[in-house]
Amino acid sequence: MQQVDLTKTLEEIEGKYWGEPNFASSLVIQVHRLRKKPLCELNNEDLRLLIGQQMNLDFLLPLALEQLIQNPFGSGDLYIGDLFCSILKVEKEYWKEHKELKNELDEVIRTYEEARKTLEEHISKYRSDHL
Repeated sequence: MQQVDLTKTLEEIEGKYWGEPNFASSLVIQVHRLRKKPLCELNNEDLRLLIGQQMNLDFLLPLALEQLIQNPFGSGDLYIGDLFCSILKVEKEYWKEHKELKNELDEVIRTYEEARKTLEEHISKYRSDHL
């Protein structure tokens, strides 16, 4: 996996400057805006949106996976776990070519499954104690 300067923007890293959006959809406008934002300033919603568009995965997936390893329920603005779901929608071919990132995703999945099991046990106990 390549090291990247997190103070740089996607435009700076790619060396491609898109200019102003030529289509007035909120998604297009947001993507153009996020390409000008330093990677270190991207939040979960920014990552969710860009990854959902399958953009710059080599740079964005490591950032998102780092967040999700700490908290697989970390979310953008749609629903709990939306960042995780956007990553799970990345095409199979990408994961075949990026085994190290796939291993990180597998770790996030394990963390989620352990958290889910623990929560289910506590919920079950709570329900049995409070009926």
